[in-house]
Amino acid sequence: MSGRGTNATIIIWETLLLLLVTPSFADAALSQQCQINASSAAHVGAQCTEDPSCVIVGDTHMLEWKSPEPAKIIVVCLHGLGLCAKAYKPLAKELSAAGIGGFGVNVRGFGPDRDKPDRGKLNCAETVRDVSKLLANIRHEYPDYKVFLIGESMGGALAIRIAAEDPELVNGIVCSAPAWKLLKKRRTTVKGIFELILFPGSYPGPAGRGIMHQATSDPELTQHWMTDSSHKLKLTLKEATTFLNFISKTESYAKQLTTPVLVVQGLDDRLVSPKAVATLVREIPSNNKTFLIDGKGEHLVLEEGRFSRPVVEKLISWLKMDTQSGRTVTEALNDQELSSREKRRLQTLRRLAQEKRQRKF
Repeated sequence: MSGRGTNATIIIWETLLLLLVTPSFADAALSQQCQINASSAAHVGAQCTEDPSCVIVGDTHMLEWKSPEPAKIIVVCLHGLGLCAKAYKPLAKELSAAGIGGFGVNVRGFGPDRDKPDRGKLNCAETVRDVSKLLANIRHEYPDYKVFLIGESMGGALAIRIAAEDPELVNGIVCSAPAWKLLKKRRTTVKGIFELILFPGSYPGPAGRGIMHQATSDPELTQHWMTDSSHKLKLTLKEATTFLNFISKTESYAKQLTTPVLVVQGLDDRLVSPKAVATLVREIPSNNKTFLIDGKGEHLVLEEGRFSRPVVEKLISWLKMDTQSGRTVTEALNDQELSSREKRRLQTLRRLAQEKRQRKF
């Protein structure tokens, strides 16, 4: 096999194995229970009768929350690979209390609509179009509101793409650990070759379990991912390669961002390279960008209730600030009790986010 063929095979495996184990909190029963006629969905969304937090936009389920005391801010949240919109429920509660309403979108291939023919497969490109239409609709209905995109991991890459292509649709974006560079790829690739042969079903093998442990150190969360029947644990090779092609362009789109940007990164992220994210921040040309490093954060910082109080407060403060004021800030939270090694890593991220010369990592 030629060198080019070998590299292509490795890349395919790297992406496929990431997808093998990332869980989806999709509720198939909810899809069967919600029988609202799609044509009755007026304006932004019609409420689903079975779940008060669920609305139907067109023929698609979404998470929705409102605030009793609106601050004229709406956010649209995009989940990480394998999760679904409901991963934002804990954060939605915090945002609602602060006057911020919003929606959580299910990426095509995930969520309670994944049994539908046109939504059964992962499709980032079509999701970009879905979200852009939703944002345009929100802009039309709430012309005096500020509108933001929030995305984590895969959702972060989606947010970057959407804001780069249609900056007028949003007042800014928040992206946490945007999917781009993955850690321990070759080791996972080797494990994955054996996993595909020995674990042909949906249950994850050594590669899958390894990636779950990279994503979180919480045994209860990994157990939940392993045992909950609503999770979607594996995708097709075609879906995997399409996803790889999508996230490979994250850097090029980041270099086109002109809207205000808040990039959040867990210092202890073992799935997406913190160094790669720091350099991505440096390449963003927006004159209003903030790099927020969570000293105790892992891969998930915003979803599944993994956020800390300081992170939530900073997020809300950023959403409410004057987005027209130009500023570039690097800030660390939860950094009071870091080890010497962690402090060095933190300083490295600060430096990489500010350096102008390109580095390899």
